[in-house]
Amino acid sequence: MRSRWDVLKVGVAAGALAFAGWGCKAAPLDRPVRTSAVDTGIGSVESTRRLFEGYWTLTSLEVVNASGVRRPVKATGQLQYDAFGNMKVQGLIDDPALQGDVILNYEGRIVIDVARHRFYAQGIASDQPVNFDELAAISPDKVREYQISSDTLAITYLDASSKPTAVAQWRRASGPPPQPPK
Repeated sequence: MRSRWDVLKVGVAAGALAFAGWGCKAAPLDRPVRTSAVDTGIGSVESTRRLFEGYWTLTSLEVVNASGVRRPVKATGQLQYDAFGNMKVQGLIDDPALQGDVILNYEGRIVIDVARHRFYAQGIASDQPVNFDELAAISPDKVREYQISSDTLAITYLDASSKPTAVAQWRRASGPPPQPPK
């Protein structure tokens, strides 16, 4: 068992070391830290992010039923992707099967898997209530497969068993799109 004197000595020593370290000035490293170059070649995460970056306009949206049959859905929308992996979607689905107009307004980060040509939504949030139960085919929990070129983006939404639930076609826009109706 330690005496009070031993505990006091340890406490004073620790305090003295902390005080001495507090007064030390930070110094630069003696040598540079070695890092590897970021892969920016075709098919790399960086080159794919650059392809995604910008504004996109929705040209078509189709939902896919359990039999694999596609049905067009009347919709308009804009997608914005920035250099930091943030995605923002603003749009309107005007389809009688969805009981009126549904405003899509959400944003979050995406994680790109270039090997599988997929991306995953992370931390999706919306400032307007969006009933994703009505929009199950394109809900944020879906994994998305992509095909991208310099001016077109095709996104296929997949369910838990990797079957398509919807397909969205996008065209690159030249600048910021007009704001959708609220």
